[in-house]
Amino acid sequence: MRIIGWDIGGAHVKAIIIDFKKKKLKSSQIYCPIWKNLNNLKKAIKLTKKKLGKCDYHSVTMTAELSDAFINRKRGSKYIIKLTSKILNTKKTFFYNKNKFIKKNIALKKTNINSLNWHAIGNFISNFYPNSILVDIGSTTTDIIPIKNKKIISKGSSDYKRLNYNELLYIGVIRSPIHAVEKKKKIIYENFANLSDVYRILNKIPKKNDLAPTLDNKDKNKHSNARRIARVYGKDYKKKDFERWKKVASKIEKKQINILKKNISKIKKENFKNDVPIIGAGVGKFLLKDACKKKKYYPFESNIKNTNSNKVVNCETAVSVAILLKKYLKQINN
Repeated sequence: MRIIGWDIGGAHVKAIIIDFKKKKLKSSQIYCPIWKNLNNLKKAIKLTKKKLGKCDYHSVTMTAELSDAFINRKRGSKYIIKLTSKILNTKKTFFYNKNKFIKKNIALKKTNINSLNWHAIGNFISNFYPNSILVDIGSTTTDIIPIKNKKIISKGSSDYKRLNYNELLYIGVIRSPIHAVEKKKKIIYENFANLSDVYRILNKIPKKNDLAPTLDNKDKNKHSNARRIARVYGKDYKKKDFERWKKVASKIEKKQINILKKNISKIKKENFKNDVPIIGAGVGKFLLKDACKKKKYYPFESNIKNTNSNKVVNCETAVSVAILLKKYLKQINN
């Protein structure tokens, strides 16, 4: 059986095909700014399908419906359901709906399939780490998901509620502005630089995951990154000052790590009496190695057979929905 798992976001379309018989997988990530033009989404899905090849089923979850390309999330999810079903084949396509999967006609009538990427990855990880906290750090957001006795026990069910409970942080490692982390300094609140500039300088982001253009549409070399960061602080950049701005980047990283520590600790105290392992996912999971020094930390792919770290990174949700669909199909066919 071959299944393609889809994680359709507002800035990236991520997918992974798993050949369960041959125990092989192949991933794809495409930058897809749908807020600029909805045709970008159509092109990205078609290109990904062509790249990954034939399969038996498609398993889909999404966050792209929250894009301001749509008047509201309900309209957005309906558009994505119809588009994916048309391109991928309605009969083969399933949509993640918490503990089950649904087809197009049912999905169009429901509103609770919106932004369930966090739930899908948490659901999957619960099979390996029944008592844990999953932290998924992406390009734009961070999900902190408590799991107890194999059940997701997040207090929030929607983005609004999860934001209020600190289970969803709108801070990633690529698209987030520097002022999302650097809040106490007197800086320029303009879109001159973002956190991708910080982590490029520190050599923390793999090039294959660094797909979004820079804010000034200039190069991604170390001097261009430093120049953009300097501008946020009201400074003009000179090459001889590179090491100075690298130190600034390191300080910003430490502040983001402290934000993670604070929020992980809060959720841990609210839900667990004892320490539990922290599971890291997403392109920004490198931050967790420092944030969890005294705790048990495991990357998403550890203890999961036939997964390659290089192929899986930033596609963890796509992996999750693909494997969860296989399990679901086995249950309903028995």
